[in-house]
Amino acid sequence: MRQADPRFAAWLVDETGIDAESLGANALARAVGARAAVTLEVHADLHPAVTRKAWMSGAALPEWAREAYWQRLTTTAAERQALIDALVVPETWFFREREAFAALARLGAKRLAAQPGDVLRVLSAPCSSGEEPYSAAMALLDAGLAHGQFAIDAIDISGQSIAAAARGVYGRNAFRGDGLAFRERYFEAAPDGWRIAATVRRAVTFERANLFEWLAPHPVRYDFIFCRNVLIYFDRASQDRAIDLLRARLTAGGMIFVGPAETGLMMRHEMVSAYIPLAFGFRAPEPGATADHQHPASPAAAVPPALTPLPVMAATAAAPAFGSAPVFAPLDAPVAAAARGPAPPRLSLRPLHGAPAPRAAAVVSARAAHGQPTGATPEAALADARRLADAGALDEAERLAAQAAQALAQNAGTWYLLGLIADAQGRAVEALAHYRKAIYLEPTHYEALTHLAALLEVQGDAEGARRLMRRAQRAAQRGEPDAGGPHA
Repeated sequence: MRQADPRFAAWLVDETGIDAESLGANALARAVGARAAVTLEVHADLHPAVTRKAWMSGAALPEWAREAYWQRLTTTAAERQALIDALVVPETWFFREREAFAALARLGAKRLAAQPGDVLRVLSAPCSSGEEPYSAAMALLDAGLAHGQFAIDAIDISGQSIAAAARGVYGRNAFRGDGLAFRERYFEAAPDGWRIAATVRRAVTFERANLFEWLAPHPVRYDFIFCRNVLIYFDRASQDRAIDLLRARLTAGGMIFVGPAETGLMMRHEMVSAYIPLAFGFRAPEPGATADHQHPASPAAAVPPALTPLPVMAATAAAPAFGSAPVFAPLDAPVAAAARGPAPPRLSLRPLHGAPAPRAAAVVSARAAHGQPTGATPEAALADARRLADAGALDEAERLAAQAAQALAQNAGTWYLLGLIADAQGRAVEALAHYRKAIYLEPTHYEALTHLAALLEVQGDAEGARRLMRRAQRAAQRGEPDAGGPHA
């Protein structure tokens, strides 16, 4: 059974929506073989140790074993759950793609300030082993919200993941990057890692559930939904169904956060970008309009007033590390920021139109104020280009990045940034070329792989997008820093 038995592949799609091929070559065959080795009696004329080792490596199952396991799978609920747990391997960490949590904190606090007495509702689906919903809870607590002001629901199809989330103890792999001050505030040391504080734990309600079965009859509507890095593992029909169900569970003006490789899927469903760089947030189009007709002429028009994007931290090499202060601003910070006027334009996967970027100029001029001319070295020019792009000054960012590229032509990050800028300005052909050059220079560049896959998906090249996502998955399995696997 080196290739997935069609019956098992069809069962997986029907049960979870996951396309077996998206999990990688022979992943389903290996999982079935491993479960068969655990659950079936081997024939007396075969050596048990040899048989089990062969099955668990993904080698061909004998016909009798394949049939016996199929019968067990289709008649035993516990075995169906066990096979799902074997296939759904969590790969996540606290504050992964931090800008989404910054947006949740700021926009959530702003919404409550405008509608006092309401309860902010957040959904994490799937929630894996709990890092995502717990990050959302910490972000909202740091923004000054009290427990009675928000509620977080978290679901996952894996019983093992839900059990791990409920236990709330995490090892070193769950804490990545330099911004770990939150661990000092919200965790306590445990013999096998760090245990999350009760104040965070009680903010989240966990439930083992199938995404499709749970969403369809669910009566609650959510202000924010996190559904990240799972849609890419679904087949096309399951992707469409999932997005429709998620969209139906949004409040008016609500927002869905997806993974970077899933932005093309949202655009295919005419969801509108929130124009918050690196947060990958989308909202439903206003009634009677399409996504194309809602493309804003200014950032203030990008989302409804209750969800106007506010400045968020840029995920670049030049961004400052977090100190000991709360990760996000207190409750009154978003209101004060809103009073200063609309935020500058943000990077997105759709074209942006004009508009000055005073914050960008201030950020770059800060280097000169400290005796460091902007663009004095290729590395400085690239750092300034990142700041300008994050602030919305795309033309100036592109000029500096192109300047840096003359000396840093072998730097994959340079071409990735140029790809992002072209992407944000709607120049898809140039973006494709830049992303491909980044991947040529660094074949495991996870972000370039996923962004290029998203562009190909939008252009209708589903097979090309699938191939790139497989490469991104292989990069993740080798431990690339921003890679991730399915956590359904």
